[in-house]
Amino acid sequence: MKRLFTLPLLMTCLAAQEPNKDIKEGHSHNGHAFNEGPRQAGPLMGNTGNINLPITSSWEKGQAYFNQGLGQLHGFWYYEAERSFRNLLANDPNCAMAYWGLSQANYENEKRAKEFIAKAVELLKKEDLKITDHERAYLDAEIAYHDEKKEKDATKRRKNFLRAYEDLILKYPDDLEAKALLVCRRWQFNRKGISINSHIGLDAILEQIFAKNPDHPAHHYAIHLWDSRRHEEALDSAARLGNTASGIAHMWHMPGHIYSKAKRYNDAVWQQQASARVDHAHMMTWFLLPDQIHNYAHNNEWLSRNFSHLGSVRASIDMAKSLLGNPRHPKLNNPGRGSARYGRKALIDYLEKAELWQEALETANSPWLEKLSKPEDDLSRLRLIAVAQFNLGQQVELRKSIDLIDSHLSKVKADQKTAKEKAVKKATDEKKKEKEIEDAGKKAHDQFQKNLKKFENAVVELRGYLAAMNGDFKTAKEALSKRPTHQTPMLRHLAYGDHEKAAEVAKKQIEKKNKEALPLAQAIHTLYHAKKDDAAWKSAFEELRSFSAEVEIDSPVFARLAPIAKELGYPDDWRQPHKPADDLLARPNLDDLGPLHWTPPAAPGFSLPDQHSKPVSLASYRGKPVILVFYLGAGCLHCAEQLTAMADRYEDFQKAGLPILAISTDDIANLKDSQDNYSKGDIPFPIVSDAPKSVFKQYTSHDDFEDQPLHGTFVLDGKGRMLWSDISADPFMEIDFLIKESKRLLSLHQ
Repeated sequence: MKRLFTLPLLMTCLAAQEPNKDIKEGHSHNGHAFNEGPRQAGPLMGNTGNINLPITSSWEKGQAYFNQGLGQLHGFWYYEAERSFRNLLANDPNCAMAYWGLSQANYENEKRAKEFIAKAVELLKKEDLKITDHERAYLDAEIAYHDEKKEKDATKRRKNFLRAYEDLILKYPDDLEAKALLVCRRWQFNRKGISINSHIGLDAILEQIFAKNPDHPAHHYAIHLWDSRRHEEALDSAARLGNTASGIAHMWHMPGHIYSKAKRYNDAVWQQQASARVDHAHMMTWFLLPDQIHNYAHNNEWLSRNFSHLGSVRASIDMAKSLLGNPRHPKLNNPGRGSARYGRKALIDYLEKAELWQEALETANSPWLEKLSKPEDDLSRLRLIAVAQFNLGQQVELRKSIDLIDSHLSKVKADQKTAKEKAVKKATDEKKKEKEIEDAGKKAHDQFQKNLKKFENAVVELRGYLAAMNGDFKTAKEALSKRPTHQTPMLRHLAYGDHEKAAEVAKKQIEKKNKEALPLAQAIHTLYHAKKDDAAWKSAFEELRSFSAEVEIDSPVFARLAPIAKELGYPDDWRQPHKPADDLLARPNLDDLGPLHWTPPAAPGFSLPDQHSKPVSLASYRGKPVILVFYLGAGCLHCAEQLTAMADRYEDFQKAGLPILAISTDDIANLKDSQDNYSKGDIPFPIVSDAPKSVFKQYTSHDDFEDQPLHGTFVLDGKGRMLWSDISADPFMEIDFLIKESKRLLSLHQ
């Protein structure tokens, strides 16, 4: 990949200072906060918002980069906002407002925000610093907000911050950005104990902004303001927001909130697709992992969910798989959070809701839904297997699944009993009072209750299914009454012969008018076969047709409506085309924004000399995966530890089919030192020289702001695509994770 831009040599305070010998290789010379976030310079994008907040900067591009960063702040694109403000600092180290921006970009990371604003405090002490009173008002508000020494009470600091912005607006009434940021923080502080007293009052401030700049990205805040209050008030902002900052994915996503509330799922899906595509294009260009982008996983889970609402079964499942197929990182995304958590839950839910039982069984025993180490985390997968076995008539297999889940339940009960006994004994030995002993036992007991209930519910449900398979509908009904199934209960009532109850549940579903295709189709089927209320199911079918454009008509839930459609005189394809709403504005072509799913980007090719001056090229690895390790020369002790750890485990890498190629900043003559640092002989994988750091820069393993290389570890597949990366101040040391994740990604992205 060619770099998209060039920068002059950054001889600034960030790069020109004398290196501190106590700072580790790869670490910033400006403090711990600078070790995180983007460390590569970026271009002016031109599509991050039509805004302007005048600042003092000696760099000719300083104002443009500041405005870009501010626009990215408005779009909650904190990672890229930080890149913009770091660009500004790299070229103008005396720009105090750049530190203000870095602090703002870390609103959700108090520790880093305080470190950045502390840098501004130091700058403000300089007598010759050029800064306006307007800028100083912004800085004073930010400094006071983070000053716990002057005010320990966080709520008071928040209130003071809001007051400071009100004062700023009173003094500078034409400052649209202060008004926008005031509304933003007022909404954000609502989650931190300062309730919004008047939505209309905040909306009035936004209207002042839009009167002067109709396409200001503050439409983002209008959507957040009205999302949970009265979504209709934000329909105009929903139509406008994406085009106000088309390069920011979150600005395409947020209108989806409003359209989802309005049950306009076609429009919601369009918005969320736009967001996903912009994100994917950006990630693939910059070699970013998906969960490095704020709200990425949330957006794509929502997209999967809304595909389901439309009846786009395959699209819904594919998006869930897309989330699961994303590269994971111990700091960002594992099965417990981020893309993996959202994707796993969505895939299990939609396979069941769409009644794709054979596919569910196959998927639950594939790399898409790997077995999790903790039974309580793996329960949803185990339950999906059992439900699929029931629906496929696999009674013997279902019994085994129930026994397995029941064994986990027994283990939880045993652990609960043991924990309680130990807690009581400990409290007794410590001669606690009777009430304290009782409380200790109860606390130990209760910590197991949540998991206990989960397993008990699953066992009750599945035993009900087993009873139904044996014709014991009385037991099956009792189980259903105790444990309503995840699958729509009306289908179970119908199968158990309780037509009255089935009809009752189906009617309630129809009355919701929520325009969700799958449950509505199930309700139509249930009511029709229960032979109850012909008018209700006929009306419901007509309603289904009104938003059926994207329905997968051959999918099981919809395919079984075919005889009902025929009876009503509908054509074989009973779907109707979607009619766009008349309040939408011009939209770009989705394909022009980027790909719908993340796919591994092509890794830059190279040919570098080894210690014998023999060229080693990336092309020579074509057809097999390879792990690239960028290390900072033999003098970096951290790198030596990483190379030693990987060399010691090289047999494990070989078994996994993962050759390693190490790329050093050393010149050819000094490559031998890396070999000599390994006490067990020669390092068992090639080491090559990139002394000019050109390949380091191509792979973004480089701090452009301080002109120094960074540690990097990359996993490439046999097609030369980059599956996974870690670029950091420190080398990646979690060898077991690296091997496991490499194998997982290689199996999913063939």
